[in-house]
Amino acid sequence: MNNLKALGLVSAIALASVLGNPSWSQDSTDLSGMEAGRDQVEATVEDSTTDALAERRTKLIDEAVSALAQTREAIKALDAGDKQAAIDALAQATGKLETIVARSPDLALAPVAVDYATIDLLASPQQIRDIGNRVEDLVEDGEFQAARALLGTFASEIVVSTTSLPLATYPDAILDATALIEQDKMDDALLVLNTALSTQVVTDRVIPLPPLRAEAMISSAEALLEAGDVATADDAGLTAGDYVNAARVELEVGEAMGYGTEDDFEELHDIIDELDEAIDQATDTGGIFDRIDDGFGRLKERLFNRNSDT
Repeated sequence: MNNLKALGLVSAIALASVLGNPSWSQDSTDLSGMEAGRDQVEATVEDSTTDALAERRTKLIDEAVSALAQTREAIKALDAGDKQAAIDALAQATGKLETIVARSPDLALAPVAVDYATIDLLASPQQIRDIGNRVEDLVEDGEFQAARALLGTFASEIVVSTTSLPLATYPDAILDATALIEQDKMDDALLVLNTALSTQVVTDRVIPLPPLRAEAMISSAEALLEAGDVATADDAGLTAGDYVNAARVELEVGEAMGYGTEDDFEELHDIIDELDEAIDQATDTGGIFDRIDDGFGRLKERLFNRNSDT
């Protein structure tokens, strides 16, 4: 997670060279402001990501993890010419898989591993819109590979990937390989086992970073207002108003990247405008923060479900 910012900066520079668009240099002050606001909430965003990973890891099935490990042990044994060790490993794998099926007969996928990857483009909303327009032009001109290159870094997200064993086919493959080994058809057994490994299913959960950052920025604004809007060293001189403005920009980034539609973000923009006005006029924010919290809850439910396999 500590390399998020570096990856985003590299991507922005690379895209600037491709686009050759003046707005990239004109928006440099916007980028420095965005970077400062993001720095202050990075720890909160990392905590959210850690929670998402932990939640997925609780769904891993120990027996499936063991069955996968025993499959690999069987392959090693076959490569070493140890027939009995391969049979023993596959017997253990079969026992683990039978336990899973007996316990959860309707289960289609047995999770065995969780990993994540991050793409984080540091760019202003206008720069992102410029990239989107450029991609559209390239597609219209049939330059699909050039468009693909731009889209490769056109994201600000964490992708949590869960790898699972397909229970409709994997147990049968283990039994088939065992039978082949007993018939001394080692090469055929190896082919079956390696093919089974290649059938593992990967499902992705996409977590857009802009709404997470925006939510954290609003929380920082609320904390500052409760403290009399006196910035601490951790806030790097940012005021509550600065955090609110930064949150608004993050929502614009999320919309520009296509994580949601204008309608998805409209509610939060309207409430944040109310908050901004209340801060400027030094009036009571009342229940505005509660409404914003509710709005973020609804937004994340829509966006996270829409941009994920599961």
